[in-house]
Amino acid sequence: MDNIASQITSTERSSVAPMDSDHPDDPHKHLESTFFALKKHSQMHPFPNLNQRLTLLTKLQQALLRYEEALLTALTSDYGQRAPEESRLIELIPTLGEIKHAKRHLARWMRPNSRRPHISIFPAKASVMYQPKGVVGIISPWNYPVLLSLGPLVGALAAGNRVMLKVSEFCPATNAVLRLLLEESLGEEWIAFVEGEAEVANTFSQLPFDHLLFTGSTQVGKRVMANAAQHLTPVSLELGGKSPVIVSPSANPKTAAECILFGKLINAGQTCVAPDYILCHRQQKPALIHHMKQTLARMYPNGIDSPDYTCLINEKQMNRLTSYLEEVAQQQICYENLMPQGPKWKGHKLALHLLHQPDEQLKVMQEEIFGPILPLLLYNDLSEAMDYINARPRPLATYLFSQNAKEHQEIETGIVCGGLVINQTLLHVAQADLPFGGIGESGMGMYHAIEGFHTFSHAKAVLHKKGPNMIHLLMPPYKKHIHKLLKRYWHFL
Repeated sequence: MDNIASQITSTERSSVAPMDSDHPDDPHKHLESTFFALKKHSQMHPFPNLNQRLTLLTKLQQALLRYEEALLTALTSDYGQRAPEESRLIELIPTLGEIKHAKRHLARWMRPNSRRPHISIFPAKASVMYQPKGVVGIISPWNYPVLLSLGPLVGALAAGNRVMLKVSEFCPATNAVLRLLLEESLGEEWIAFVEGEAEVANTFSQLPFDHLLFTGSTQVGKRVMANAAQHLTPVSLELGGKSPVIVSPSANPKTAAECILFGKLINAGQTCVAPDYILCHRQQKPALIHHMKQTLARMYPNGIDSPDYTCLINEKQMNRLTSYLEEVAQQQICYENLMPQGPKWKGHKLALHLLHQPDEQLKVMQEEIFGPILPLLLYNDLSEAMDYINARPRPLATYLFSQNAKEHQEIETGIVCGGLVINQTLLHVAQADLPFGGIGESGMGMYHAIEGFHTFSHAKAVLHKKGPNMIHLLMPPYKKHIHKLLKRYWHFL
């Protein structure tokens, strides 16, 4: 660990120096030269074989295990306070699961998919092969700097691509470890590690990638897509939005309270699929709030002073959230601190506040909350809750607490969203064999599992004509026999 720490310190010092001595004052030219260096590697070796890809994934897996403690320390440093157990649970374990799943299934994913050619071209063979797209750009956010950097990387490497990874400037300690981890395991032939602020990210998204994946806010996602359009670069946008929780009359309020709080307070609510607001059946409200208070007292006995309660990433996020509460107070909306065991806020920590029936015009109801504030709205009939959700931008996730199979079916078929979770929250993201992605304002495209492999691959149609070739029979000049042949063929179809 001492050796790793000294390497990290050296990397932190070097990361502020120009990354390319040929272009010390021009980050745009540096990024271009880095991109074209990877592009050259891709063109020289456009189709890495199965063993090469498995070797890369294994090296990444081994490096992740080797740098585990360094990553946990760095994450705590960047956040100010984040329990190592929480970081391991929400960042390292899912990433390791992604790698293992890809290794286990990659041979099958790479296998060409046989298709049936039409009788008119017999004898022939048809198939779809999955070809690497080339150089993939990944822009990762600050809220899960390991998982949302390495998770997409796994899919891109499994598909045989080279990768440029732009990480968030708000996690310098974690970035320093990631840089070492990736340089050591993959090397410059496969990955380029890019740091910098908004200007660098803007330039990065204008490069002519073969695919670009962005994780972040909807507002920034629109700019990324506009930049990518300059080169007709295909994009995957993993955004956010307001993910609702529905608590039905048949729900177990204790289970619902525990699962909602788990999903809401992991990483202090700084999660794209965190429960954003609750639609609670009127008769369930007293029991739900009672169990929420009991659960919070057990989870965090000293309130926000509890060592397992995570900080907000910086003062900007703290000010944004407290401004929501100030607006709520000015509008005389009823709200309460559900964690009375400690202060309401302290440093970069904010207690969980429940808002009772907040007005739709409030900012907290218009914007993704991304923190420990939880609006609670009441409904009388499930159709009323569904109408409320469907009248708004499509959410990245929807959570239903219900013991009624008919209600499950109604929500499954009646709400369009990125993902649906019944009687749990958040954990669908950590399922290595499930795709993850949004729809509409919550994003486009999928990654994880075989869907991620397909996202970073080009499905190329291959038609191999065998035996005698009779195409000359269909070539001009068109005589009567051609007319008769085509007419018969038309009816045969």
